Amino acid sequence: MQFIDLFVNERVLDAEMALKQASSDDVVDKCRNYLDALARFRQDLREMRMLFGNALDQRSSLAAELMSQARSAVRGVVEITVRETNRTEALLGFLTSINIHQAAGVLNTCKYMGSSNWEAGSAGVRYSNGFDTGTMGVEKAVQVAGQLRREAYVVINKNVDLSSTFREVVPTTV
Repeated sequence: MQFIDLFVNERVLDAEMALKQASSDDVVDKCRNYLDALARFRQDLREMRMLFGNALDQRSSLAAELMSQARSAVRGVVEITVRETNRTEALLGFLTSINIHQAAGVLNTCKYMGSSNWEAGSAGVRYSNGFDTGTMGVEKAVQVAGQLRREAYVVINKNVDLSSTFREVVPTTV
């Protein structure tokens, strides 16, 4: 195995690419697969610590310097995987953990059913636009809002020109 193969993990790259190309129906599964690949890769990197024993350090100053650089490289890759794991966990939470108030906000932003007047209540969400009214239970509202968020995420990652509506549904910080 070449040294670079230790730092460029094909499984992680494939999982990352799959997430970027995910559809709104499978983006949550692709997030979980990516997180799993990152966790396995980070574990592989942690196991590399055994390769960096002090025996080589004591033989020569060149060996000590090379070991120091290798340790720094592994530490850097571990930090990157931790950052990417945190980012992906935040995305997964954003796509799956939606409360009724957030659901009302998403429905308003997307003008779902032609209304930007959705209000959250204990029984669900409702809107009233003059003569036109509508209601949705909590479970359905959360499901619809989640689907709208996933669709917005997919559109954003396909580099499609977006209206300001989708930018409000999926903040760029996630």
